[in-house]
Amino acid sequence: MTKHEFYDCVMEAYKPAEVLIKMVPADKLDWRPGPKFMSLGQVICHLGEGMGGDMNCLITGKWPFTPEQMMDMMKLEKMPSCGVAEALEKLQNDKTRLRAFLDGISEQDFAEKVVSVPWGWQAKLERMSISFREHFTNHKMQLFTYLKLLDLPVDTSTLYGG
Repeated sequence: MTKHEFYDCVMEAYKPAEVLIKMVPADKLDWRPGPKFMSLGQVICHLGEGMGGDMNCLITGKWPFTPEQMMDMMKLEKMPSCGVAEALEKLQNDKTRLRAFLDGISEQDFAEKVVSVPWGWQAKLERMSISFREHFTNHKMQLFTYLKLLDLPVDTSTLYGG
């Protein structure tokens, strides 16, 4: 897969995510399906982060946290929440950040450079990039499920096509 193909693949996940985020009712941002789940506001805030920043950390090897700090940040009470407009703005900004990141590396680095993450994984950048997209897609599905549980009009075309 080329860098351009990867970017297009990510945009195929971002488009329906934007549609799903827009469907979140403002009065339901604190809703969660159970006490140990992220709230709707936390899910859309996490989705809004996109992938560009983390991809840059992958290539530079410079992460803004230690593994211990990351575990602490993942506690539900510490995860940030935001509204629909902020989540959409963050995701829009991430498109530019991701494009700039990909433009700044060579096709060879994308395909061959071995990168690692603070939580112990190591792989070629292309493979790790696919894992990051998968992570985004999993949270997109989480948002879809939350909306379905709230009896909002989501279906397969919403999930995949936007």
